[in-house]
Amino acid sequence: MKLTFSLLFSIFTLSTFGQKLEWVPFNWVGDSISGKYYDKLIMVVPMNIDNLPHGFNMQLDLGAIETVIYGNSISSYLEKYPELKNKIDTSLTFWIQSQKNFKFRSIDLKLGSVSFGSRNIGHFKNFGDEIPKDSIMTKSEKHIGTIAPDLFQDKILIIDYPNKRICVSKKLPKQYANASFQPYKIKEGRIRIPFKINNKEEDLMFDTGSSLFALMTTQKKAFQISDENIADSLKISSWGEYYMVYGRRVKSKIKFGNLALNQSVVFYDNINKFDKFYKEENIWGITGNAYFLNNVIIVDYKNKRFGVK
Repeated sequence: MKLTFSLLFSIFTLSTFGQKLEWVPFNWVGDSISGKYYDKLIMVVPMNIDNLPHGFNMQLDLGAIETVIYGNSISSYLEKYPELKNKIDTSLTFWIQSQKNFKFRSIDLKLGSVSFGSRNIGHFKNFGDEIPKDSIMTKSEKHIGTIAPDLFQDKILIIDYPNKRICVSKKLPKQYANASFQPYKIKEGRIRIPFKINNKEEDLMFDTGSSLFALMTTQKKAFQISDENIADSLKISSWGEYYMVYGRRVKSKIKFGNLALNQSVVFYDNINKFDKFYKEENIWGITGNAYFLNNVIIVDYKNKRFGVK
């Protein structure tokens, strides 16, 4: 999916209880899947690298591990800015999709107007949509990568879904102190939050990259909490690999702490694509944005807790 839409953003600041919050707006990008249009498919955040005079954006994906710039998408800019290309450091490596990649060394990264300082950012070779050379100077924002939770460790990430904005803070703002918090587990930066499913506590990975799904799990577990009829079926992709998923309406009670969550659809595939992953990660399944679109959520990476307000 090529994301070269013209996105207009502004930066909001809010001073409440003596604490100034710097808000960065995000935008929903929609697309058609299996003949159906979904208006909240991915979350994109405006960003800038090395103060280049171009508008970029990245997907906010808390189910990823490493923040990356897509090799195909940035290639035209590397030709125009050799100083950026020279920052690719072969001594800095990371693995993604079972392939070793290198990193950009010391890139100045901003989300909106909020600086995250100089950081080493992954260069995901041979991935993403190539941006033609004759369009890199146009004003439309260009989609060039993925923002992962490595950017927010030891900080507090606030996602205000109704107002389409995020904020990163060093301490919990007082206006969110009364949110409903539950402790979470974490592995490689990805968090697992506790849900009560049929009064049994289960850990689910929270993945903002899974915007379509309130719940995704194995076929066996999906059948245990849902009715017998297939309510939906979609052909989706994960990092460029396509497969079918099927949804059935949930008939069991689902809660986060004492917060009862709306009835939803649980999705699964019938090729056991992620069964090994769920087992290795010791999780019941995955939950995404769908349950929280009317809420503000607080991912407190400092104190390992997840809040909903």
